[in-house]
Amino acid sequence: MRLYIILSLLSLSLSHAQDLNIHFSLYQVDPTIGAALEGRLISGGEGAKAAMSKLPDFIQQKRVEELTSVNIETQSGDRIRATSSEATIALPFHEAVAGLDIEIDPLIEAGALNMNIHAVYTSAEKDGPLERVVTTQAAGLNEVPMLVCRWQFEEGWLLLIGTPEFEGGADTSPIVSELLYIESAYYPSVTSASSGRDLLASTLFPCRNGQRSAAEMVGWIDDENVPDSDQPGFRVVIDPVLNADGTVTAPAECSYTVEAGGRTRLDSGDRVRRLAIREMSDTVEMEANKMTGRKATLAGNNDIEVEEDHYVAAFKFVRPTTQ
Repeated sequence: MRLYIILSLLSLSLSHAQDLNIHFSLYQVDPTIGAALEGRLISGGEGAKAAMSKLPDFIQQKRVEELTSVNIETQSGDRIRATSSEATIALPFHEAVAGLDIEIDPLIEAGALNMNIHAVYTSAEKDGPLERVVTTQAAGLNEVPMLVCRWQFEEGWLLLIGTPEFEGGADTSPIVSELLYIESAYYPSVTSASSGRDLLASTLFPCRNGQRSAAEMVGWIDDENVPDSDQPGFRVVIDPVLNADGTVTAPAECSYTVEAGGRTRLDSGDRVRRLAIREMSDTVEMEANKMTGRKATLAGNNDIEVEEDHYVAAFKFVRPTTQ
């Protein structure tokens, strides 16, 4: 009897398994187009569909380039990983797929797709390999394009967009409308941050109230004396909490590291490329659509002491408006 009950429950579970298809595309875009497209994707609905329908024209005008894509066919509740390529790129501390590498844990509920996602895009650039990563939670409605991440580093403005397809989707869902889209960025000064000019690096991705998310862009240096955490690039870890008044309280860590020119000698005696390591770790209070910032501290390779810097780590969050 016990075996019969277990088999019956298993059959019931399998009978409710729901097929799911998600198409992920990664685009490099003109920043003006990217900013406008992001807003439409966050708002969702027909506006998001209409914005995506214009991409072929922008691609023809060479203002948008589709870099790669991944199509995932799975079932609700099944974790799955897919890649856009079988080729690999050797990085100093690990090996990465040359292209998109996406792992999702999807669940269809309340008429929407709700999923944990870990996505990595690794490319061979002229100055060495560049790895872009996001680990977060995303959600979307049937056949409505959704923003998974924006990575902006130097001249590159990349958007990872996912479009799910499944049966029985709803037109609206709290799974989607309760998302928080958080932008993290570095600017060279308070004045630049206040005016939104001279953006150095940034990410924008969805996350959930009370759940930690992270993103990074790392331009790897092939030098064993430069540890993983000091490799040049941008990193953010954020743990947002939505307050009753609609504000967000978010413990955050955000760093921006660049090569500073020349070489320096470590305590071990080894000489390595000199780095400028800027870091910020604090709890930030954010109002919707309003930027808040904290000054970073500055240190070099192997420095024990740090000094306050004029660079600013800035944060902003927005909410979906039509879902």
